[in-house]
Amino acid sequence: MGDAIIKRVVSCICLYLFFAAVSGAAASGQRIQWVDVSDGIREGGIRSVAVDPDNPDMVFVCSDVAVYKSFNGGRTWDEILSFRTTPKSLNTVFIPFAKPLTVYTGTRDGLLRSSDGGLSWERVFSGVGSEKNSVLSIAVDPESPGRIVIGTEAGVFFSEDNGKSWAKGQNLPSDTAIAHLAMDSANPYLVYAAADTGLYKSLNGGNGWRKILDTTAADDDHLLSTGEEDDDDEIEGMKSIRSIVIDPSNSEILYAATSRGLRISRDGGGTWKRAGSLGLGSLDIRHILLHGDKSSSLYAATGRGVFRYSQTSDIWEELYKGMLSPEIHFLALSNVNHDKGKTLWAATRKGVYRAELPVQFLNGSFVRNGTGSGEQNVRKQDMLSIFSHEPTIGEVREAAIQYAEVQPEKILKWRKAAARRAWLPDVKVAYGKNKDWQSSTYFYSTSSEKYKDDDVTKGKDKAWSISLDWELGDLIWNSAQTSIDTRSRLVVQLRDDVLAEVTRLYFERRRLMVEMLISPSEGIADSIENELRLQELTAGLDALTGSYFSRKLGQGSGISRQGPGTE
Repeated sequence: MGDAIIKRVVSCICLYLFFAAVSGAAASGQRIQWVDVSDGIREGGIRSVAVDPDNPDMVFVCSDVAVYKSFNGGRTWDEILSFRTTPKSLNTVFIPFAKPLTVYTGTRDGLLRSSDGGLSWERVFSGVGSEKNSVLSIAVDPESPGRIVIGTEAGVFFSEDNGKSWAKGQNLPSDTAIAHLAMDSANPYLVYAAADTGLYKSLNGGNGWRKILDTTAADDDHLLSTGEEDDDDEIEGMKSIRSIVIDPSNSEILYAATSRGLRISRDGGGTWKRAGSLGLGSLDIRHILLHGDKSSSLYAATGRGVFRYSQTSDIWEELYKGMLSPEIHFLALSNVNHDKGKTLWAATRKGVYRAELPVQFLNGSFVRNGTGSGEQNVRKQDMLSIFSHEPTIGEVREAAIQYAEVQPEKILKWRKAAARRAWLPDVKVAYGKNKDWQSSTYFYSTSSEKYKDDDVTKGKDKAWSISLDWELGDLIWNSAQTSIDTRSRLVVQLRDDVLAEVTRLYFERRRLMVEMLISPSEGIADSIENELRLQELTAGLDALTGSYFSRKLGQGSGISRQGPGTE
């Protein structure tokens, strides 16, 4: 036993020294620190954020009931549009690249525009019917700002005269909701529309459309390209498209954010490839963006945080420091460089966050150095051995299921109990008791006598009965099944949420421990931050497992319990 512990400690020390010497590019994303800049915003859930292209400190955000503006990079906010006292709501906010003082906001009651930075507003589009009124996405020609394309819950509409008149895009299903629009900066007449039925492409500024990707295939787990070269294996699982980005350096390269990961096309949408998911905490990607420079990095907003993707290494890196809201709705990046880089903004369920991106972070890719594949495999196995005394992901997931009482067997027991219920009759017991009393007095007389007679009658009776009633049809179906179906859906949803959160915390904790081992922090502040983050992740797992995780760690070595490099 003692030899095994000594061997493990020596192995960790060797790994520590080796990777400290060769990990100059490792963990670059952890230099990024999110800052909550929500002070002054009354709502928690922020749907969208837009940054002035000429002034990175002028930012607009919208919740479902209000639009806010900041002149100083989020330090203070002014409410410039409010729908609080109306049944209307807001969907998105947008700033055209060529007209910074112009702000558009898509609402459930049409498209609003401000030409003075939010001081006054005018309605420039109002469709017929609630679906046409609801504007979900906006695109404006950067060369000719009078050309506007909007996506609604009932298709695409476009204007060539700055919103004075509108026409509806052709060859789109009338009830198609357009979640996102992407306009090519080099050729503004090339527009893509992400819809609930697939991906559409227009070559004439939004007038005519052609479906290039279908999400309504018979098999919900497959998305079929309508191009000549279909590759079901590569584009499998792209069920819902949320966001589209066109590479500014090559309009043939497209990026699609879907509910099941990132997909990439290099031929204008003809064929699609699945991007890697290593390091991605959630496949449910809500929004993506490129930072505009010639770089291989892409940023994604997911239901589990913000992630950065490198095409060079085909891996993801979470940008988590300081981010308190795991649910991210929208991202925006300043187009103007600060002295130290650019600013990344995140609209989340718990407010607005900003992070400064250094120039070297924008231009670099996070590929770790190493030696031959054989040596890497050996060192990888040695490194993963530090987790040998920790519970496996299966054990932790099972503990979380037991703690939350969302076992699949629970639903089965409900159904069996409901079926057995039919064998038990409805028992009715009746008991009755009656009493009666009657008294009569009679008077009569003759000439010689008088008579008085009393007649008293008393009665008492008791009765009882029992009846048994069977509904044998309940053996096949009974009304309790409806209630069970409803409860089972809630249990399954809760179980999925619990397991998703446990899986995210578990592997995020492991990634952090490996990072702390191969890329030790240079300063005490970063070291303390990593230690606190490790404790936070452990506490999160304990909260979901009833402290099972820490109890199991207590049975292992100090390295696994405290993290690499601690005593």
